[in-house]
Amino acid sequence: MTFIDQLEKLHPDIVESFLITGVSSAMSEEMKIFVRQLQWAAEIYSTERNITRAAKSLRTRILASQKITVDIRTCKARIYAAMSYFAIDNNVATKVWETDFADKYEDLASLAIASDDIKTAYKCYNSAHECRVRASEAANREQAWAPVFIISPDISLTDLGFEKKSLKAIAKKSNDGFYRRLIDGLPIDQKEKVRLFNDANIQDIEAEEIYTE
Repeated sequence: MTFIDQLEKLHPDIVESFLITGVSSAMSEEMKIFVRQLQWAAEIYSTERNITRAAKSLRTRILASQKITVDIRTCKARIYAAMSYFAIDNNVATKVWETDFADKYEDLASLAIASDDIKTAYKCYNSAHECRVRASEAANREQAWAPVFIISPDISLTDLGFEKKSLKAIAKKSNDGFYRRLIDGLPIDQKEKVRLFNDANIQDIEAEEIYTE
């Protein structure tokens, strides 16, 4: 199990308490180091949106604060994990990126308004809206999981909505189908076939279907 998997199993209050106090009896030392790195990654990314430059800054911060040397690839992974974990309602990669782009478009819109460029601002706000719609759609797709069935020995098939039938009835239905096909294939007239069906006590045969064939 990865650190991010372990982190997602922790109650948010535990993580928040650690981020505020720096103390937690519910987290291992390795997890504390990991969470701090995610915290710094989120802080750095909030001001530096270039992933590569943000990763370099995070690497320097980790080395200075934790005396740990981490490669750039790992630092990038920390930034992606921080974006996913701390974005609350945007914990899917697609949603994170779409929301990030929406924020950037809105920043551009603000700059355009400051320059009295209303036309450009309008386009930026439209693009931001499209990004947020795609982020919402990605969230809905992610939540559309298949239902989970919990099976217990105390629950019968009838409790789950299945109809209970005896093996004898199932066997009879199978035999009826066999004899129906056999009688249908005989080189005799339809009236004689109906008589044979009745003699065989095959109840689900519709005589009108036979006469119209």
